[in-house]
Amino acid sequence: MRILVLDSIHGGKVVANHLSARGHDIDIVDVYRNQEGISPDCARTGVYDLIIAPVHLDPDYSLLQDLRVPVISHHAAVRWLLGNPAAYPVIEITGKQGKSTTAAALASLMPGNGLLHTSAGVVRYPSQEYLGRYSITPGSLLQVCAELPAKGWLITEVSLGFSGIGTLGILTSFLDYPVAQGKRSALALKTEQAHLVKQVLVPPGGTLLHEGCVHMSDLVSVSEATATYQYETMSGSFTNPLLLLPGYKTPLMLAAGAALLLGIDPAGLSDFSALPGRMEVSRDGRYTIIDNANSGTCSATTRDAYRYCREIAGNDPVTLIIGQDAASVCENFSTEEICQSISDVNPRDVILIPGDERIMKEEIIEYCGNTGIACTCSDSSEEGIRRAKTLNNTLILVSVKRWK
Repeated sequence: MRILVLDSIHGGKVVANHLSARGHDIDIVDVYRNQEGISPDCARTGVYDLIIAPVHLDPDYSLLQDLRVPVISHHAAVRWLLGNPAAYPVIEITGKQGKSTTAAALASLMPGNGLLHTSAGVVRYPSQEYLGRYSITPGSLLQVCAELPAKGWLITEVSLGFSGIGTLGILTSFLDYPVAQGKRSALALKTEQAHLVKQVLVPPGGTLLHEGCVHMSDLVSVSEATATYQYETMSGSFTNPLLLLPGYKTPLMLAAGAALLLGIDPAGLSDFSALPGRMEVSRDGRYTIIDNANSGTCSATTRDAYRYCREIAGNDPVTLIIGQDAASVCENFSTEEICQSISDVNPRDVILIPGDERIMKEEIIEYCGNTGIACTCSDSSEEGIRRAKTLNNTLILVSVKRWK
């Protein structure tokens, strides 16, 4: 077939290369940067059997209107190329928040050989060998699955929905945000694709029209720092202080529920510890650093991190490092959320990381000035931490949205 692949930078080039290796005639358009592939004008003169476009692309993008041929998503193209991967089971995880934590917690329970693929990279189990970082766009699954061991398991984050290669799907959140130039709902994209997975585990806060839908709360309940679980003949409990943190409570419950569905006892989650970027605590001399820098960082996780700060460090003065390291196609850490976070934390100093042009830097600086909070800017979280260590605030809270 002659196929046009749209968007080279979010997994599209990987999809194009795999299609080309299968013998298809491929053109690719870099719809966001226009730096590689062919131009839209050149594509407009072509004759194609199929267009492959990301779900986050503006539905009114000109080539989608001008070329009257069938269109499928990157997710669907990956499903077509992979078919049924050799790994079993395959767990796909999508949602606005909690994907990496849920994935890592579940991976800690899995027996035998497998791969964990999150925004932090790909890790081989049980050796904990780090294989490198791949994005969580669906196209990356083509690269990750090439590393799968025979009869091994795969746990993978997938952005904006399920690819449909999974034996179990996990939706981590019913929170929503606009994509595709504000014309589509991210949550709708995720729930619409849920039927592609035989069984889907969901958290509280919404419903999913799916005959294989399983509600987390039907399997696991939490009181303080203890989770109790019951499914078929398996029952028990585990205690972990991370269950006191909202950012960990739901992911740990989802991981426990998924383990039960896979026939694995989740009692081992009592030993699960905080992940880098997700409330990990470190100390450097007289400074205590709380790392809340991850792809799901928002005002809610910043409040949780601040409460956690106070649990472990009392009333020490705080430097808040906040913002966004780089631009995102989807949701960003908005100016309004950043100002709300500063209000909630009320730090002595703010170090702003304005890595996305949608962040109104001057507005945030003015807000800080009006509330008597010192505010400076840095280019990165790392630089912000170095600068924070020159101040007299012994508690440093890093709440920066980042893709790492």
